[in-house]
Parts: sequence; structure tokens; C-alpha cells
Amino acid sequence: MLERTWLWVREQCAFLIVLIGLAVSFAFLLAEPQHPVRGTLAIAAVSLLAALFRLVLPSASVGMLAIRNRWVDTACFLIFGGLILATDIRLRH
Repeated sequence: MLERTWLWVREQCAFLIVLIGLAVSFAFLLAEPQHPVRGTLAIAAVSLLAALFRLVLPSASVGMLAIRNRWVDTACFLIFGGLILATDIRLRH
């Protein structure tokens, strides 16, 4: 049973890193709602990290980050992260 659990964690490692990063990002947003810059930048960075994981890691290693084919997933993560980053930069000025 424990061996199967560790196998699942190893297969889902990239997904779990992204999930923990998003949880920390949203915690920043909840902790300082009057200063959302840190949280939104972290969400954008985690989305871009997910795109990098999906682009360079094999499909068996990215776990639940693999939804469609590699290029569609990478493009979706890049667009999402880029839009959040551009919106954050635009709203600061």
C-alpha cells in the first residue's frame, strides 16, 4: 500500500509542485488583500512553471498536468500565465 502511494506521488510530483505553488499564491492574496501584487505575480509564475514542466518533462512524469497533447497544454499554461502577468503589470501603472 505504501509503495503504491509513493509511486503515485512520484508520478504526480510536477502537479503537486504546481498545486502547492498555487495554494501559497492564494495564501498571499488572502493574507494581504490590499496588496495583491505578490499573489498575482506568484500565480503567473506558477502557471509559467507548469508550462515549462509540461514542455520538458515526459507525459508520464507530469501527472494531472497532462490533459491534452503537450503543445496544447503548454500553450494554455503560457497564455494563462502571460495574461495574468500582463494584467498585473498593467494594473500597477
